[in-house]
Amino acid sequence: MDFGRYFAALLLVLGLLGGLALLARRAGLAHFLPNIQRPNAPRRMEVASTLMLDPRRRVVLVRVDDEEHVILLGLAGETVLDRRPAPPRFEPVEPDTGDEAAPEGQS
Repeated sequence: MDFGRYFAALLLVLGLLGGLALLARRAGLAHFLPNIQRPNAPRRMEVASTLMLDPRRRVVLVRVDDEEHVILLGLAGETVLDRRPAPPRFEPVEPDTGDEAAPEGQS
């Protein structure tokens, strides 16, 4: 019998947490909870590439908005090696298959 009460209490607590999260989202307090703010929003920062130099150091290429940063990560700390404008992002274009109907009057 006690397990039923424990399970009901767990469901109640989880429901309260979910309700508070929804309330915070609708009230504009979502900046405290970044994962529920805009889950499908495009990310501004991404790790484009990493290169291990040795077991203690690596070089990371980070893209932030329209800039790329080359950063050396090591035991002593982090060093920004280079900053430059990022190349344009590749967006695939659907090929033209030529299946569209010809405009009227043309064949």
